[in-house]
Amino acid sequence: MFPMIVTFIVFFFLLFFGLPVAFVLGVASLTYFFSSGQLEMLYILPSRLFEGMDSFVLMAIPLFIFAGEIMNRGEIIDRLVALSNALVGRMRGGLAYANVLGSMFFGGITGSALSDVAALGSMLVPAMEESGYDKEFSTAVTAASAIQGPIIPPSIPAVLVSAATGTSVGALFLGGAIPGVIIGLTCCIIVFFLSNKRKYPRNETKITLKAFLATAKRAFFPLMTPLIILGGILGGLFTPTEASAVAVLYALLLTGVAYRSISKGEFMACLKSTVLSTSKIYLIIGFASVFSWILAMESIPDMMANLLLAQSGNIILALFIINIFVLFWGMWLDTAPAIVILMPILSPVAEQLGINGIHFGVIMVVNLMIGQLTPPFGMTLFTAQAISKTSLKGLLKELFPFLIADFFVLGIVTYIPAVSLYLPGLFGLLD
Repeated sequence: MFPMIVTFIVFFFLLFFGLPVAFVLGVASLTYFFSSGQLEMLYILPSRLFEGMDSFVLMAIPLFIFAGEIMNRGEIIDRLVALSNALVGRMRGGLAYANVLGSMFFGGITGSALSDVAALGSMLVPAMEESGYDKEFSTAVTAASAIQGPIIPPSIPAVLVSAATGTSVGALFLGGAIPGVIIGLTCCIIVFFLSNKRKYPRNETKITLKAFLATAKRAFFPLMTPLIILGGILGGLFTPTEASAVAVLYALLLTGVAYRSISKGEFMACLKSTVLSTSKIYLIIGFASVFSWILAMESIPDMMANLLLAQSGNIILALFIINIFVLFWGMWLDTAPAIVILMPILSPVAEQLGINGIHFGVIMVVNLMIGQLTPPFGMTLFTAQAISKTSLKGLLKELFPFLIADFFVLGIVTYIPAVSLYLPGLFGLLD
């Protein structure tokens, strides 16, 4: 057990001092081999590294990222924001509602919280501030609603959960749909109360039926993206990995042929950004695979399962302990390494407790998305802060009611399995 204790100390020490997560995992793994004296096992490390990345399901990640980049740079977000504003802009706090609804629409296209924050934040935060909204509130709405993106299908974290556990990607996509929408609805409830309390403005310009239909027409084809992806998967037309390629093709047809809204230079920038993002994720996955293998060798999953089963006489308490554990890790790790490290540990525990794999996968994704809004790691939180150039203290104060609502949603998802299992069951995808 001593080598494992040393390994964890090194892991948290390097993580605390800001070393990139992939290297934290790699150095921690090497520490285990040296501290345990098992130097002869170092030859396995490259094999485990590449085995972790060698998955057909994981091929969907760069393709979904690429499709999202194309949609983002191809002015698709303008069409979605215009539709959102047409739907809810006349309500008090209309731009805040449009922000939440835009995140819901855009999340269904990219599956990335950071893309959502970057696209919507740079556009809507200045617009909201100019219209009379507090900058901190505008930023908080942008960050809080952005975590819908990786929960609503298509979802990159769901792909990672599938790769780590073998659970159906299509089932996980459907499982996250209702929880993602609920998070958006809770954001709208908070916006309603704060907008009326602070007398935020509304859009007084009347929108004619003709103008609304024209706006809806401009946004129609982008909104078809998640339906095409899910429809193709559920209809058996293509696998989730093939669906990501279809998403790229569809994005290229929209932005390059139909709208002609993306230039050659922007296309190359999309490729570059995709390669950089994918390289980071795959390095993390590879080193996390080695780290998970070490944990399995030390029987950490079995120890945790026995501890939970011994200390908790019922599933309610066990799920509560798991949620606290994952929320803690989500404060320190990005989504990808957290999933690759934690799912091999916690998935067998959930199975022994009789928790459905789809249900547990959705719990994990919602948990880790909340972690995106909490210091000290919170990439979505700090990205939103960087874009709006607001103070962290003020932002956290405005974000607090949204976080409380997210914990409430997490409780619903955790203790009411039907929230995440209804749609997979409807389509015959339950385990």
